Amino acid sequence: MERLDLSMNHLSGKIPASFTGLNFLSSFNVSYNNLGGRIPSGTQLQSFNASAFEGNQLCGAPLPNKCQTTEGADAPDMSTPDADNKEHQIPWFYVSVALGYITGFWGVCGPLVLMRKWRCAYYHFLDKVQDSFHVMIAECMASMRRKFV
Repeated sequence: MERLDLSMNHLSGKIPASFTGLNFLSSFNVSYNNLGGRIPSGTQLQSFNASAFEGNQLCGAPLPNKCQTTEGADAPDMSTPDADNKEHQIPWFYVSVALGYITGFWGVCGPLVLMRKWRCAYYHFLDKVQDSFHVMIAECMASMRRKFV
């Protein structure tokens, strides 16, 4: 008497195709997991009670609910819970990039636009950096001239 009880184990996805080879079980239970899709047909799995598959999003025998039949390459994979509306999902990556850009831009430029003291201090700082850069280049050029003359 062989039993396989996988109930309440936080499993997700489809029932594996390898379960089609099981033919020695007297009891089988995968209830209250996050399984979805069609129960493999032509196997011993159809001989168990519907209660063995309770609390999942499964379809097909022995359950009373029938699986939706869609054909073609564009048929959605019904085994995943979010397969029904993939085109209506929010692109969170792009939303976060846009929000980060807006926040960063206005975090730096906002005070410069709105506060005159900060703007004057910032431009004064840039002038000092530019002046020191010019002095550094002039010193380098002078030292190079001395070496070659």
